Amino acid sequence: MKKLIVALTAGLMLGGIGSTGFSAAGQAATSWKTVSTKSYRHVAYYVKTTKNEYMWDLKHTKKIHNLKHYPRTTWYVYKQVKLQHGKKSGYYYELTDNKDKIKGLVYRSYLTKGDNPDDAFAHSAVVKSYGGGLAGIKSVRESAKLQADILALFPGTILNNSYSNDARNDLNAGVSKTAKYSKLNKNSTAIGIFTPYNWTSTSSKTNYTKLAAAVLNAQGYTASKRAKYKGYQIGIYATPHGSTSAYHAWPSGYGSFGIYLVPTGDSKLF
Repeated sequence: MKKLIVALTAGLMLGGIGSTGFSAAGQAATSWKTVSTKSYRHVAYYVKTTKNEYMWDLKHTKKIHNLKHYPRTTWYVYKQVKLQHGKKSGYYYELTDNKDKIKGLVYRSYLTKGDNPDDAFAHSAVVKSYGGGLAGIKSVRESAKLQADILALFPGTILNNSYSNDARNDLNAGVSKTAKYSKLNKNSTAIGIFTPYNWTSTSSKTNYTKLAAAVLNAQGYTASKRAKYKGYQIGIYATPHGSTSAYHAWPSGYGSFGIYLVPTGDSKLF
């Protein structure tokens, strides 16, 4: 009887140890642990592959994208992580696309540093004029949105990209004080409207249309007066939040704008 009791007790103890060991082993086999991290400021990389190489979710629990389906995408790395899985370990990059819509983990060896040669947007002159990279792309998009907001305040006008470039150059020239605003209005029929470059109180929640309308009203360009420019050619440039790499600062100058209005019949003069 004593031998039987001892045997049963030993069996229960072994069973308990075995159960605990199995649980720990199961947990280790299905999880990756972060060993170290290193932050980056959205460094450009791309993947050149026709093989099945994958992006994982940020917890490395499931595959979310096959990288061979993104042959023209530039990815922007913002963090490096070293992950460990049992005795295995590896370096991965946390990255995003240029719209901040796709985020995930990619094994570091899959990536090549630099803008994707087939990414026309990343290599465009307008993006590079804002400093290039993800910050430049965000600046281009925001500047276009602000331009559209102002255009809506001048109903019936015709956007002219050449005049918009003039407005940008002249606003920046006035800001840097290296030159005076150019005399685009070579005759009295052309109108230039510029704002001070010191809107420091704005934030990501600012209603830009309301803010721009208030500035125009203060300069005498009320809604009724703006309506009289129907049919005019218009050039618009509005300063975005800035092309800093972090793109989190709200520098002085955001929202400042330059506008040129030219009668369509006279536009050939410019």
